[in-house]
Amino acid sequence: MYNYKPTMVDETPGSKHYCTCGNSNNKPYCDGSHKGSGKSSKVFEITEIKKVFICDCGKTGNSPFCDGTHAKKEKSGCCGGGHCS
Repeated sequence: MYNYKPTMVDETPGSKHYCTCGNSNNKPYCDGSHKGSGKSSKVFEITEIKKVFICDCGKTGNSPFCDGTHAKKEKSGCCGGGHCS
């Protein structure tokens, strides 16, 4: 289930598999819960230690990173319950 806010991570270098389906029990990382959903993890290479904000609304245009889309939906009256497009 999506949380409709980003997850902040102090990330370390390496290949990361981020959840895009909203169902992982290990967010922001993929745990394979997407199987059968038609979605897949977003693989991203982190090259240096840095703070990142990972999308958890499923609507970002910059996956796996938050682009503020969740806040735009809130301002437009979106309920945040997954019913907005």
